[in-house]
Amino acid sequence: MVAKYQQILHTLSSRIDAMSPGEALPSEEELSKEFGVSPMTTRRALTILLDAKRIVGIRGKGTFVAQRSMTRTMTLMSFSEAMRSHGRVPHSQILGMSMGPADADTASALQIDEGVHVYSIRRLRFGDDVPIGVDETALPADRFPGLLGHDLTGSLYAVLREQYGTAIERATSRISAVIPDAETTELLQLADGTPCLAVRATAKDEADTIVESTRSLYRGDLYDLTVEHRRA
Repeated sequence: MVAKYQQILHTLSSRIDAMSPGEALPSEEELSKEFGVSPMTTRRALTILLDAKRIVGIRGKGTFVAQRSMTRTMTLMSFSEAMRSHGRVPHSQILGMSMGPADADTASALQIDEGVHVYSIRRLRFGDDVPIGVDETALPADRFPGLLGHDLTGSLYAVLREQYGTAIERATSRISAVIPDAETTELLQLADGTPCLAVRATAKDEADTIVESTRSLYRGDLYDLTVEHRRA
């Protein structure tokens, strides 16, 4: 005999196949009444769908059909370029911009002296209207005078190339899995406890000089990173 939660899982999976990304599912209470089961049984089926990234829970709003997951191969590509490669329209919301002395961590990442002035730019990144990640970028201020006066809601790399003649030639990234804090969870419209991909990247120009250092948190339910390994 098929377990009740498996019957619910099969039924909901079929429904989700016919629904559009972002479309809301009935509440746990409504589903429990529909299937004549306890909330615990319904929750078990929903948890499996959440783990499979078929649905997403948004705190205070409900459960929705998940956006299709995006896989990004780790080639030298800006966030904007990556979104366009998936047929999405990229844009950013500026969360904060400032200029101030570099702390020890930022100075080490940029290979500059501690206390040298740097720009700090924090942005919420979108693919279409779906929040995908939060970036915090540091750049040496003396190299890019007036940078904060430019429109940084699009591609930062495009601004550096077109306004300052600086092209990014290579980058190094360190990737880990983290549970985001409450602010990031809310910004990315995640359910509590949903993991994110944390990426710490440094980018260099053609002279092999570090141009910028970025800390990013990407939604683990929507964003995959693929790394290709080759024998040396």
